[in-house]
Amino acid sequence: MYKGQKSVRGGIEDFLCPFTDMYITQGSLGSFSHQGIYANDVRGKVAGIRYTYYAPCTSRCVKTYPETGQVMWQSTSKVRFANGRIDYATYMTAHDNTMDAVVGQVVDQGEQLGNMGNKGNTTGVHCHIEVSQSKDTSWTKNSYGVWHFNNEYDLDDCYFVDYTNILYGRGGNWRTTGKVPVIEMSGANALDQIIYPGSKVMFDGIFQVDIIKRGTNLFGNTKLTGVPFMTYYNEKARDYHWIPLDDFTEVDQYGSPVGQDDVVYGGQSYVINTNIYTVQEIDIETNSAKLILNGREIWIFSAFLKEI
Repeated sequence: MYKGQKSVRGGIEDFLCPFTDMYITQGSLGSFSHQGIYANDVRGKVAGIRYTYYAPCTSRCVKTYPETGQVMWQSTSKVRFANGRIDYATYMTAHDNTMDAVVGQVVDQGEQLGNMGNKGNTTGVHCHIEVSQSKDTSWTKNSYGVWHFNNEYDLDDCYFVDYTNILYGRGGNWRTTGKVPVIEMSGANALDQIIYPGSKVMFDGIFQVDIIKRGTNLFGNTKLTGVPFMTYYNEKARDYHWIPLDDFTEVDQYGSPVGQDDVVYGGQSYVINTNIYTVQEIDIETNSAKLILNGREIWIFSAFLKEI
């Protein structure tokens, strides 16, 4: 994004990429300081320069960590993410040598949020950023000893890259706002895409299988359920977060079933589901809907369901 850029559609701010030039030096689930977390380290066009970055949405400072140039921000209202989900954004930026944010400070979308830097335990000038698609400000260590949010998402599912020059995006599925249209419907028969108990819905998207439950035909998906990967990994997820594979078809990352053998592996395979389901219940607080898949009750984020 560029300084002063704003993007509001249907009265909701789009969550924008805060960088004008984006070169990812360490991606999500990295083998160094990103083990088990969905964070990116981003430098600018020229290595070593402390480039400015901007507020991806109108944001309030929630916490500061001056020793590492680190700030926790939260959107002042719900925003639209690149995966189509609408919820609060809680996100962390780190390593700003000139960090001067104060708790309660509000920065408008498009205004300067900070500068890339190397403050704290870091190598090279960059901005560390990770995003939770929720209002949860919990900041805890995982089993690798790495700090993270609950409900974290990979960055290509979080921000729109309108006017961002992607120098090195590590193969992410980066989307502009044009790829996630706001559907305006009218007429007596138009579907309003507001899901209620009784709504007929389909899964909307191609989903990577994060993990297979040992000895079963069930899989975990952090995007669909919001359950952290390590909770799945340690098999501490509740039954209604494990999804039956029966109704899903293996595809490649672009949605094609050609050449797939329906042998699904965690962290590698992609699946789609074209079946129609009836919403049993909704939970407004978590923006989730309960479906029954193969006799099993499953809670799914409404953002990944479309009313039909």
